[in-house]
Amino acid sequence: MNYVKYGAILPHPPILIPFIGRETIKLAKASQDALKAVAKKLKSLEKELDLIVIITPHGAVSNAAVPVYASPVFEGNFSAFGVPKPNFGFKGCPEFAIELVKEAGLAASRSPETILDHGVLVPLYYPYEEKISLPILPIAIGFLSLKELYEFGKMIQLVAKKLGKRIAVIGSADMSHCLTRGAPSGYNPRGAEFDKKLVDCIRQYNIDEILNFPNDLAQAAGQDALWSIAILLGALDGLKCKHEVLSYEGPFGVGYMVATFQVMTNVK
Repeated sequence: MNYVKYGAILPHPPILIPFIGRETIKLAKASQDALKAVAKKLKSLEKELDLIVIITPHGAVSNAAVPVYASPVFEGNFSAFGVPKPNFGFKGCPEFAIELVKEAGLAASRSPETILDHGVLVPLYYPYEEKISLPILPIAIGFLSLKELYEFGKMIQLVAKKLGKRIAVIGSADMSHCLTRGAPSGYNPRGAEFDKKLVDCIRQYNIDEILNFPNDLAQAAGQDALWSIAILLGALDGLKCKHEVLSYEGPFGVGYMVATFQVMTNVK
């Protein structure tokens, strides 16, 4: 039996939250529509799932290891973006967190973090608007090599099987931050090059190309996608997936990709 049931790459710009983006959200309609489609899919799978694992490139990130959030409860809001209410609350899964840190060894660390950043809150907004009540396991990235992060991701699958937990895994990822002259990191023509290459790799499910992504291109693009995607792909290691890029756009100078990985039943 496969215990990893579903995977997704989801962007995390707060502007995609309706009460933050307001009218501007119309400029990112493709992303919003894709996020809603993923939310509906997760809702349809809810009875087949025990937990949502979500990897954020923000929060309690570390240079030494991958921080795994072990709290039984989490909360967060968008006060950093001028909107302190509503406050969101989620159940955690300490059992999974503790076992994951144990299995991953030096590659992971147990984090006491309980406050969720926008790298978690934005991707979870639409699923929980669908009234999904599953617990979550937030994981912040460690700035390890992509191959090391992939190996860590494999431990997620191992622990899911060991504990008998059926899971969905979300990689929270924004792509280049320098697509236009008004972009957060300024303009760099290599930003579009990075995004095209990464989108093509996901469409082709070319894991080797992603794990060996040119570092100079990733640095020039000002991205925060590769780390969480490497962990996500590791969690899907060896599983046969129906993969699809639902949308890609960069209306505000940052690349947003929504992609899904539907794990085929009982295939390994």
